[in-house]
Amino acid sequence: MGLLRIATVIGVGVALLPTEPEKQAQLYQRAADTTTWVVTFCDRNAKTCEQGANLWQQFIAKAEFGAKLAYDMVRDGQQPRLEQPEAPVAPAQLKRHNGTLKPEDLRPAWRGEKSKGI
Repeated sequence: MGLLRIATVIGVGVALLPTEPEKQAQLYQRAADTTTWVVTFCDRNAKTCEQGANLWQQFIAKAEFGAKLAYDMVRDGQQPRLEQPEAPVAPAQLKRHNGTLKPEDLRPAWRGEKSKGI
């Protein structure tokens, strides 16, 4: 199935290419200009590339630390121990102090009319 997808994408790509020599030359020139623009980005934007390089180094350092931590945990057979939160208390287990109220007082009053023999 993957081979069919690749063939379809290549076929669509080839079908979209221009057939006239002038348009082909124009497309070739645009592709060359775009490649030059991408390759020379850091020459035009030195500060941005410098910041990007610093961020990339930080990312690499964090990734190495995470991989080393995971490797050490697997190698040593240790698992990180997280404190388990207390289990929630079910409402029935809560002590309710209702004062002088009786169970009948706690039941909601009927608010509708009585039905007449449906």
